[in-house]
Amino acid sequence: MPERHLMIDIETLDTSITAAILAIGAVVFNPRGESFEEETFLVTVSRKSNQAHGRSVSASTIAWWAMQEQAAQDAVFNGPHIPLNLALAEFVRWVNRLTPTCTKIWAKSPDFDCSILIHACKEQGIYWPFRFWESRCVRTIMDLAYPEGEFPAIAVEGPKHDALVDAKVQSLQVQHCYYVLGC
Repeated sequence: MPERHLMIDIETLDTSITAAILAIGAVVFNPRGESFEEETFLVTVSRKSNQAHGRSVSASTIAWWAMQEQAAQDAVFNGPHIPLNLALAEFVRWVNRLTPTCTKIWAKSPDFDCSILIHACKEQGIYWPFRFWESRCVRTIMDLAYPEGEFPAIAVEGPKHDALVDAKVQSLQVQHCYYVLGC
């Protein structure tokens, strides 16, 4: 049976652990070469709900978003949004329904994405479905595979800073690193 790992990416309005969460994207993948494109998750979160739950917003992150592609801005600021507690609950339910389960969770970096999601889940009384030893870092494996920093460009269709697009790109980056490292 192929390995099943989970890649996540979030978009936020701050860089602190209390950051307002705009979107959660995830894709199930096998680090040794198979993607499970049908097993993806994407949700956009209401800014008003983030505010009601005391999630933080920084002026520098707002300014950063203003410099991003319009398609990326549209992906998080337009369209259907759901309350933060429902977005987190839907994500955790989706993860818990994956069969077979994912044995690792990856992010670029877990110190950002996972930490913010764990903090938000804890505040909402939602149990985070992964243990700390199951977290993996995309940047670390990229540094191991390409110590000189010349990682080849990998792209999928869609704008940068769309949570699902970024999760897909990051899963391909990990697969590439596994190949280069002979894992």
